[in-house]
Amino acid sequence: MSRSELVRRYGIFTSGVIFAALGIALITRAGLGTSAVSGLPYVCSLIFPALSFGTFNFIFEILLFLGQAALLGRAFSRVQFLQLPANFVFSYCIDLWMWVLHFFIPDALPYPVRLLLLLIGCVLLGLGVALEVVADVLILSYEGFVKALSQRFHRDFGHTELVVDNTILVLAILTSFAGLGRLAGLREGTIIGTLIVGHISGFFCRRLAPLTKRLCQSGALE
Repeated sequence: MSRSELVRRYGIFTSGVIFAALGIALITRAGLGTSAVSGLPYVCSLIFPALSFGTFNFIFEILLFLGQAALLGRAFSRVQFLQLPANFVFSYCIDLWMWVLHFFIPDALPYPVRLLLLLIGCVLLGLGVALEVVADVLILSYEGFVKALSQRFHRDFGHTELVVDNTILVLAILTSFAGLGRLAGLREGTIIGTLIVGHISGFFCRRLAPLTKRLCQSGALE
């Protein structure tokens, strides 16, 4: 792969990270529950407000990074250490978008508007994930952990991701009740996002993959 193509692919990946962070922030600001994957970091930020949503997300991603390294052992590629700066950018962008969107006050918005914000956030999250996938250079630590689990135990990636998603969701619920005495940050929007983001991501992947291939190849030919 030429340097030009590599730069283009990492540019697409970075765009995906930014869009995914925007989607998560918009879903969260809608006030109908954050995404299942980010549920645990968000609940932790509600329990310990001195640390931001993005900070807890970074901690969470680092733990998953260590988990995949332990699962893969010597098979863990050195290039995957690039997940660390990618995780930082992703987590920083979550906090940045949360700040940019601070004017969205859920209690002041009609429910249909909040639902619309949630759906727009799901579309942006799905687009971001698709861009990360079609770039085909790197993955964030959450997807890396799921991939490592599926490889280590010889299980289907999709099934493994579903199990991990549900496990994290249960942990978020238990953490919320233990730390706040109530369910917080997880509502109907969490369920909606879980049901549709994967389909949205698949839709964008099918349409962006050919465009990405042509873009990167044209750069390689320059």
